[in-house]
Amino acid sequence: MTNILAPLINHIFIPFLVFAYGIIPNYGIGIIFLTVLVKLAFYPLTKKQFQSMQVNQKLQPKVKAIQEKHKDEPQKAQQEILKLWKENNANPFIGCLPMLVQIPFFFAIFATMRSETFLNMITTPGVNPGFLPFWLTNLGHPDPFFILPILIGILTWWSQKMFITDPKQASLFMFMPVLMTFICLRMPTGVLLYWVTSQFIQSIQQYLMTRSTVEEKE
Repeated sequence: MTNILAPLINHIFIPFLVFAYGIIPNYGIGIIFLTVLVKLAFYPLTKKQFQSMQVNQKLQPKVKAIQEKHKDEPQKAQQEILKLWKENNANPFIGCLPMLVQIPFFFAIFATMRSETFLNMITTPGVNPGFLPFWLTNLGHPDPFFILPILIGILTWWSQKMFITDPKQASLFMFMPVLMTFICLRMPTGVLLYWVTSQFIQSIQQYLMTRSTVEEKE
């Protein structure tokens, strides 16, 4: 995996962090800047994802009605649902596209934080490697106070609250914030900083897009 992501790591992430450190000598802030640029670059896809999910939620009652009407004819139900999606320019699978596209970037930032090049960068004498000296003293190590994992859990919960309106889906994903917090406990702080910033920006984007949709309806 690292070999596949090497161009992204060596020609984009590492050079950008070095450049950012030259402006503000703090690699933690450099990671935040990097995350902002990645989220801005993927904003058109994020907006497309949101719009697709809005359309799919609007069509959900009709989909359920078709399924109920043709419960003994699953193939007929599938044909009717596909026809409904086509008539409304809806695609339930496009909602996964932004997440799939961003997965390589997440793995690349993870590999960057664990790479020998970055570890040498943050351990060079006189370098300020973290975001707050008394807290994130080593971006290659886990968060010693578990603050970032907890923030990720909170942001995951908030994102679900904003996006998931179906009670059945909400109950299905109710343990996700706890699971995400647990998964992040041993991750490098640099990865968590990227993740927290990314989720925070995405939450703001979701809020603004949701508010814009509500105002348009009014």
